[in-house]
Amino acid sequence: MIVVIATNENNLDAEVALHFGRCGWYCLYFKESQTTEFIENIDRDKEEKAGTAAAEFLLGKNISMVVAGRFGSKVVNIFRNNKVQMVIPETSKNIKEIINQINI
Repeated sequence: MIVVIATNENNLDAEVALHFGRCGWYCLYFKESQTTEFIENIDRDKEEKAGTAAAEFLLGKNISMVVAGRFGSKVVNIFRNNKVQMVIPETSKNIKEIINQINI
């Protein structure tokens, strides 16, 4: 399983970003190997469709779950249509905390 965590920094202490499409980075967490990889969100500064461009790019990585503070309606439709689970944390969390919750 591959989990994407939206964030604004490329380290494990970074907080989950408030908005999926406008975050600075995506942390990919590979549950089987328990490894991470950070990918810069090159679409974050697009005037329109930043979230949809990022969602379509990440779908190519065979993701199963995405964690962010919120998702735009078009992104929600893309992920629902591709059976990708979306998670919005109830409180502010960093990447390490999210990974620990996934591994429970």
